[in-house]
Amino acid sequence: MADTTAVEELSRSLQTCLEKNDRAAAVSAILSAVEGGLSIEDLYTRVLEPFLESVGRGWQAGRTAVWQEHLIVGAVRTAIDALYPRVVARRAEVEAVGVTVAFFCPPEETHDVGLRMLVDRFDMRGFDTVYVGAMTPVDEMIACTRATGATVVCLSASTHFQRMALHAVVRRLREELPGVRMLVGGPAFAHSTEDWEQYAVESVDALMDELVAQVGREELADA
Repeated sequence: MADTTAVEELSRSLQTCLEKNDRAAAVSAILSAVEGGLSIEDLYTRVLEPFLESVGRGWQAGRTAVWQEHLIVGAVRTAIDALYPRVVARRAEVEAVGVTVAFFCPPEETHDVGLRMLVDRFDMRGFDTVYVGAMTPVDEMIACTRATGATVVCLSASTHFQRMALHAVVRRLREELPGVRMLVGGPAFAHSTEDWEQYAVESVDALMDELVAQVGREELADA
């Protein structure tokens, strides 16, 4: 667990960068925090996810302009990209789970930074990941899942509109990909999973533990 002080300091720094529209300082603050010992898991779950949710609420309330939201999200994406070699190194150090997970946003969903952070967390636990990202046509989701042998599909939605659009997406995927587990998440599900209880992810860590345990049970059954 990261030092609470480090988490709070970085959170304040990012808020200042948002107010000053300072992309470079935001990237530098994130990278410096990791260099100083903040784990990528804590960076994502305790700093960036809450910060981006706050930015989204600011945009919805009219406190943050669209261009400001794009600027700061772009800074976060740049930092995440810069940290990816660390993710790859961590992936090489852990035992492979033997489960392939595919990650998509529905056709009209452009926000995929949260999904990208989720992919990195799965990578660092030893899962094989297929990150396709924003605005993926459903036919391509199906083709990708079949081609890669993914047994789990994660879908992300950022708004109520995208959440509603997922109904048709999941229905089509279930028809075309029997036996593949479907999961949904993202800001659109932050406050309610009503009508989505079968698919909603309450805890990413618990989900990963469950998938690892499932592999173990299957291996015992085959022994």
